[in-house]
Amino acid sequence: MLGAHFEAEIREQPDVWRRIAASDGARRFAASVAGRDVLFVGSGSSLFVGMLGALAFRRRGVRAHALAATEARFDRNAYRDACVVALSQSGRSSDLLDAVDLLAPPQLVAMTNDVTSPLAERADVTIDCLAGPEVAVPASKSVTSMAAILLWAAALTGGKKNRTAATLEETAEDVRSWLDGAGVGDVVEAARRIARRRTVAIVAAGYGVPVAHELALKIKEASYVHAEGFPAGEFRHGSSAILDASSAIIGIVDEASRDIVHRPLAEAVEAEAARYVIGARSGDVPLIGPATGEAFNTLAWLVAGQYLALSIGRANFVESDAPRGLSKWMG
Repeated sequence: MLGAHFEAEIREQPDVWRRIAASDGARRFAASVAGRDVLFVGSGSSLFVGMLGALAFRRRGVRAHALAATEARFDRNAYRDACVVALSQSGRSSDLLDAVDLLAPPQLVAMTNDVTSPLAERADVTIDCLAGPEVAVPASKSVTSMAAILLWAAALTGGKKNRTAATLEETAEDVRSWLDGAGVGDVVEAARRIARRRTVAIVAAGYGVPVAHELALKIKEASYVHAEGFPAGEFRHGSSAILDASSAIIGIVDEASRDIVHRPLAEAVEAEAARYVIGARSGDVPLIGPATGEAFNTLAWLVAGQYLALSIGRANFVESDAPRGLSKWMG
């Protein structure tokens, strides 16, 4: 079946999160960046995870930013004293390794799925994201495992009690139940409609914004359908002009962002764009994907988007395990 490895790895994620819940990775990460400005560096999916991590740490009062590895040569002077967190599934991305050399940080933390990689060898601290072997080119397990560790570590830094081993395990079981249930059928049906569209806009606010960028990347990788992520409020300042009957719009919704995200969704009715939401309900827009508690709802959003990308790819007869022109070592 098309995308067989991608689907298997999507379904393995609840087990990965349970491994993280039993590990000390989040505590070790929080300790490694304590008292420092933090710069997250990565490419592709790893960059978007870095954006999510930076946002989570900023919410706890830490000066944290994310930088594309390929932009390090142009934007390194502001981060001379920062702890650099290099994110990479393989730990072998030449773009990332070059960025580390250019930044020459006083402290380098590597978060990777391969603790024997060149990146891990250079690091002062290495955090194993515990995703296990990942065969499909579109990253899934490594994305949510890094996100889980960073979100938990940010909560520890801020003294919050909402993200714990128990709440991560609860999220794992909520998502596992959805993957094993009838809810995935709603995603497959939505994918069949979206596969016929020329473009997909994914709109979100807060934590949803880096997730929107990541899900747009997944759709492009896995199905070759054009997709783009936007902050929902900014989407209305010009970009909403792309919507018409040949497009789709997907909102990522939680309680904090519902009013912001609903506005472009409501306005898309006149454009006759296909509409869906991930996360929580927004008016009469169809909801797809698993529901879980607030602490790690970001992980559920990512899984919903991954399964949607897989299903759009299948509808378009794309072998999403090995998209054209891409390799595992690029991220």
